[in-house]
Amino acid sequence: MSDDLFPELDAEQAYLAYSLGCRDAMVQRFSALDPDASADEITKEYIEVTVREALDDLATPGAGEFFGRITEESTPGNPASDTWYIGRRHIEDAHHEPVVVDWRAPIAAPFYRATHADAFGLAHRRRFTLADGALTAYLDEQLDDPDHDTAGSGIPDPVLAEIGAARTGAMKEIVATIQAEQDMVIRAPLEQVLVVQGGPGTGKTAVGLHRAAYLLFEHRRRLVRDGVLVVGPNKVFLDYIGNVLPSLGERSVQQRTALDLCVPKVEITGVDNADERRRKGSEEMLAALEAACVAHVKVPDEDLKIPIGARVLTITRDEVAGWFAAALDAKGPVNKRRDSLRGMVERDMLRRYDRDDVWMKAPSLKAALTKAWPAQQPIKVVDALLPGPGGKRRRWTVADQFLIDEANSLLVGTPFVYGHVVVDEAQDHSAVALRCIGRRSPNSSMTILGDLAQSTTPAGQRDWDDALRLLRLGDTAAEVAHLTIGYRVPAPILDVANRLLPFTGVSTQASRSVRAEGDAPSLRMVASNDLAAAVADEVKAVRHRHHNSGVVAPEALFPLIAEALEAVGLHAVDRVHSLEQFDVPVFHAEAVKGLEFDGVVVVNPHEIFDGSERGARLLYVAMTRAVQTLHFVADAALPRALT
Repeated sequence: MSDDLFPELDAEQAYLAYSLGCRDAMVQRFSALDPDASADEITKEYIEVTVREALDDLATPGAGEFFGRITEESTPGNPASDTWYIGRRHIEDAHHEPVVVDWRAPIAAPFYRATHADAFGLAHRRRFTLADGALTAYLDEQLDDPDHDTAGSGIPDPVLAEIGAARTGAMKEIVATIQAEQDMVIRAPLEQVLVVQGGPGTGKTAVGLHRAAYLLFEHRRRLVRDGVLVVGPNKVFLDYIGNVLPSLGERSVQQRTALDLCVPKVEITGVDNADERRRKGSEEMLAALEAACVAHVKVPDEDLKIPIGARVLTITRDEVAGWFAAALDAKGPVNKRRDSLRGMVERDMLRRYDRDDVWMKAPSLKAALTKAWPAQQPIKVVDALLPGPGGKRRRWTVADQFLIDEANSLLVGTPFVYGHVVVDEAQDHSAVALRCIGRRSPNSSMTILGDLAQSTTPAGQRDWDDALRLLRLGDTAAEVAHLTIGYRVPAPILDVANRLLPFTGVSTQASRSVRAEGDAPSLRMVASNDLAAAVADEVKAVRHRHHNSGVVAPEALFPLIAEALEAVGLHAVDRVHSLEQFDVPVFHAEAVKGLEFDGVVVVNPHEIFDGSERGARLLYVAMTRAVQTLHFVADAALPRALT
């Protein structure tokens, strides 16, 4: 039967076997290289690193396989119509001719972008389906003949099948299913701050991670030296995405939360209310902190009398004020600007008295200037800036830790900077946190991923222009790219969730799903006393069809839900990785952001959407975690916005 449907399948399977053989031969060639045969230590080290990286690359999953094939249009200069196989890794034969082209190579871009309207120089594209390392099917698109088929104008069936596949509890790479608008973002230039605004399921996170892999491919020497950083919203999210970059062959990328970046550390034992989080994370607080970092600089009230041997030098108050003003007007951290005073004093003393040893022979001058401009410590500056009991009695909060990090950058400089920074769920960061993140990329080379409609923190962002102002250092180019096509959430669910957008208080473009099939959200109404038991019953029913299922509920209900789940043989957990057979992830709406489950049970949506704009955004987040099915369990009617 397959011979009739796919007459070239045997030939393609033979080419796959050839490619895998070439991969094995590459492994043998690299393994046979002897770094000790090199003439010097530098060459030896270079060969060792190169060989190790190549062998690691060839050992990753999918090396030697391919998922696509493109054939270029015939031209007078190229009548042979070159054909290229596209895969996860570069594979070559014994003569160094390409057998499979790495998906990140420029020649592979038309595979992702070509349509009948713009074929990007292609005559034909073929998409392969693989199962257990064997080719099972392929889909042909004759791009130079619009009447041949319609696949080149929409989402091909193999892509839809992969998009709709069951989730495993960890994000997977998407190199075989990248779509044109996603590819445009992935291959965008390095030297800019690129904001990627997209609704749920548009692939923002996957695009950001694949962009990191692409940039490392294009700018490897620079980015391996300077580093690439991925900033995620929480540990659960980082665990969820943790395997994506290694599966793409990139193991050197650091993945951290924004809080992980902060230095110096304080012990966080306090919790701010919403108003305090908003105030401490504001731009006004950034301005206050900047002022506080130089507020201790006080010009002496009187002239300085400086004895040097038998002479007494008089340095006027105005002269000291001039030194201080010049130092403060300079760029760089405040404490380093303070250190520049020595050079100013030595130049002035040489000009006035023809002496360059005043600083060394007049300790009283150094002492006077140190007293007028003492070195500051970031923790003490923030402690003095904040109201309430200070010193050892202060209970530091998360927002305080970000202020300390910013004070540290202002006073002594930013440690641990990177060549490129990817920030996910960026809409939830405060102004202070965005500034802290922006300082990690001195060249302002960043990819910022987010959705304003999912901004749920008190100090979160409502406008990308404001965020860009906080992130950029200098006049680096900036762009906002929009992802509008949803691939994850089925249309019957997404269309209902989109009804919340007018109530979110932000202006965003609703995404549309390519997954037209599926069921609309269901509702189970129960009495309050029966709520937890009904949730457990619903979870059990959902898991019967979709093992990878989770619960989103108000935090106050967690104990009752956990108890009810135990009663039916299930166990509530707060993670999505390393799940045991009967584990059920249970999160509140803010913590579930960025995750996805085949089945989602949302508990008491009327409590999540409490009538506020933030509540609308929280419920929007909760509903759009579902990849297959969404169930409401409630002890009161659904919010009117949904009905």
